[in-house]
Amino acid sequence: MHLVAIGGSDAGISTALRARELDPSVDVTVVVADAYPNFSICGIPYYFSREVQPWQSLAHRTHADLEATGMNLRLDTLATSIDVDSRRLTVRDADGTESTIPYDELMVGTGAAPSTAGISGLDQLGPDDGVHLLHSMGDTFALEKYLDEHQPETAIIVGAGYVGLEMAEALTVRGLQVTQLQRGPEVLSGYVNSSRTHQGSPVRTHLH
Repeated sequence: MHLVAIGGSDAGISTALRARELDPSVDVTVVVADAYPNFSICGIPYYFSREVQPWQSLAHRTHADLEATGMNLRLDTLATSIDVDSRRLTVRDADGTESTIPYDELMVGTGAAPSTAGISGLDQLGPDDGVHLLHSMGDTFALEKYLDEHQPETAIIVGAGYVGLEMAEALTVRGLQVTQLQRGPEVLSGYVNSSRTHQGSPVRTHLH
């Protein structure tokens, strides 16, 4: 039996590990869009505050640890389509080459999608404009590079969920004057009002 998991964060990796634990004969392939499987995205703010160093410490397990369990990691590989009838997953490698992966069982654990919070034009801006979406290790390195090269004095953080608040603290520790924007009347709204379902959105940071 061949299990394919799309997503290299907690959901995908946990599925792969559990499948191998229950049945070591199961072939498991984990398709990861970037080169950083099993990294703690929630821990990124603590990397910026220097409480977690080096960046490799954000990994729950190393690449070698994961492959030692018997799973096959397809890094820098983007899943582009699923053929449910033939049970085949189409993927695109970093060089643009497309191929298909047959599967018996498929688990999709891609996590949250980046959000622009409904702000018009924000999706047209990026790191070169001083606007950063903190959603992956690649985003982390881009923001760190910007901080090193431009030495900004102020930052605006859109969103006051737990990651937004942690980033506000981290950037303050780094010496920046931080302004935090929240559309609602309270921070951590999902935790304050337990009757409302809340899913955290990636934080947008604007540096200048």
